[in-house]
Amino acid sequence: MLLGALIDAGAPQEKVQKVFDMIPQHFKRCKSIKLSATVVDRHGFRACRAELKIIEEQSEVNAQELLETAKNLAGALRLSEKASTFAINSVRDIVMAESRLHGSTPEKTHLHEAGSADTLADVFGVAVACDELGVFNGAMYSTPVTVGGGTVTFSHGNLAVPAPAVLEIAKEKHIPIRGGMESVELATPTGISILANLAPSFLQAFPAVVPQIVGYGAGKIELLGSPNILRVVIGERIGAETGGDSVIVLETNIDDLPGEMLGHTLTRTMEAGAKDAWITPAHFKKNRPGQVLHVLCEPANSEKLSTIIMEETGTLGVRYQLWNRFTLDREIRTITLSIGGKVVAAKVKFSKDQAGKTVNVKPEFEDVQAIAREFSLPARQVFAIILQAARQTLKEKGEEA
Repeated sequence: MLLGALIDAGAPQEKVQKVFDMIPQHFKRCKSIKLSATVVDRHGFRACRAELKIIEEQSEVNAQELLETAKNLAGALRLSEKASTFAINSVRDIVMAESRLHGSTPEKTHLHEAGSADTLADVFGVAVACDELGVFNGAMYSTPVTVGGGTVTFSHGNLAVPAPAVLEIAKEKHIPIRGGMESVELATPTGISILANLAPSFLQAFPAVVPQIVGYGAGKIELLGSPNILRVVIGERIGAETGGDSVIVLETNIDDLPGEMLGHTLTRTMEAGAKDAWITPAHFKKNRPGQVLHVLCEPANSEKLSTIIMEETGTLGVRYQLWNRFTLDREIRTITLSIGGKVVAAKVKFSKDQAGKTVNVKPEFEDVQAIAREFSLPARQVFAIILQAARQTLKEKGEEA
């Protein structure tokens, strides 16, 4: 469906077919792959149905062999670096999920459905289509993944939807999933792995964009209550200097906890993976003074942190809400500099916009404190020295902020 949507959005079908022609050269069980892309009707909507006719030997494939094949293909196809990384990581996520489910290693795991040439075709077809459309040069987002319902039949028997590998990848990549729409399988391991590596951010609300191209990909079956289509939107971000993600904010009111215990709770939430935590003074009913504890976290970590808050504070409930954020990309680098004739190392946070331009440089304060103590210097002086060294490093690399 994603490949169909990308072809509908303008990715040249002949470029995708050239990729498919190379797969048999590296994956010997596969004899040929032929792509057909046709316009079909889904509940009155037109969409592109991408179908693959694959001729291959039916046999189990070693998981490590599939991953090595993906690496060889990525090198032979001369894709962009981002497209190659995407393709290899997508196959790796499938391989590692299957290995974990079998309690084994990739070298000892044998694949059934995931070991088909179809997996390589899906991943590399999407890779070249995205490369042709230039989407790897921008930011990519997805809404939460609808997995469907009912049961799915595969090599290990009948199991409830979502399939085990879909859940495993969603768990490892912190992908929000939801059921619904129909009692059929709507998300496959390959599909969710592709999404995980295309879109590091999953937003509940559509980001602020001016749509320029819209592509519709059709699924194989007709759903009863809704069109079985996947939509790709390529557009220009409003305020395109920043990226974006979604976070959960947890809150609870506290009016009967000693300050030391509240501080301990804040520390525990940070140690357990919160992005940030803070306390706001407040005034509650019956004129009782108190505090509101706020914890900012990844959606996947919200239940764990809520449990910690209730254990430590004795509160009977924790409120939560989803916030969408505009963000800059952040990278921590270690730089070396000389202070008093001695070479020291310090970590520095570099913030970049979506164009890769460095817009802010900030030394990590723990390193500032440690160096200040070592040389008996004021922290603000050490901060300035590290900042100057970091900016000089950027200048030498042509990345001056």
